[in-house]
Amino acid sequence: MFAALVVPTFAHAERLVETREIVRGDFLAPQYSPDGRQILLTASQLRGLYVLADGSVSELTDAAEAGVHAKWTSDGSIHYRALSNGTRRDLVIGRDRAIRAAAATSPVAFTQDDRMYVVDRSKRLARIGSGDRFFGAVIAPDGDKVVFQGLETGLYLYIRSSGALRYIGPGTAPSWSPDSTRLAYEVTEDDGHMIVASDLYIYTLAADRAEPVTTTDRAIERRPSFAPSGNALVFDDNTGGIFVGRLEAR
Repeated sequence: MFAALVVPTFAHAERLVETREIVRGDFLAPQYSPDGRQILLTASQLRGLYVLADGSVSELTDAAEAGVHAKWTSDGSIHYRALSNGTRRDLVIGRDRAIRAAAATSPVAFTQDDRMYVVDRSKRLARIGSGDRFFGAVIAPDGDKVVFQGLETGLYLYIRSSGALRYIGPGTAPSWSPDSTRLAYEVTEDDGHMIVASDLYIYTLAADRAEPVTTTDRAIERRPSFAPSGNALVFDDNTGGIFVGRLEAR
């Protein structure tokens, strides 16, 4: 079991400004490409994958659940998992838009039976802990840091090089900054049936501190992702709109 949880002190070091809508449709969960020229999207129920480029949206695949694990890789291809005939397959969409089977790899972090597992720097498999139902390991670009989501308690950070485990706080949909020093995520509120409010937060590793970057009542900001520069976020509003905002120091 984990030790008593301590929620980090919130400070207002950054805020999201100059927010603008860049496309509207049945879209959510935007992700910038490594070069910043394209934005990967999925649709409601995480069905299909689309790319927004030069103001227009094109479909890559209409596969069910394709958006669940979709992510850009450093070479500009897109890895995702698709459900076909009852079987999930790992696939890659190349820069030429061709779809092919993904090469088999061994993950450095994963969840199984509601627990967190990480391959440490000594190549040993470590079980990190229990006490919640964990899912969705997200590995930082530098490969050394992993964030896990607990169904009841929120986000946890594990650092492979030191073996340190930190509790970040309540939150979902984490996304790493390109330099692996910050984590953007959402903190939502629900009425027992649907999301009724959400704001975006950034956790800074060096300060071990979480900070809200939006504090709006009229918008439901969700599923943020950093721009390659690290000074902007792209996100959706839970109703099909995709937005971009600049991060400004307070």
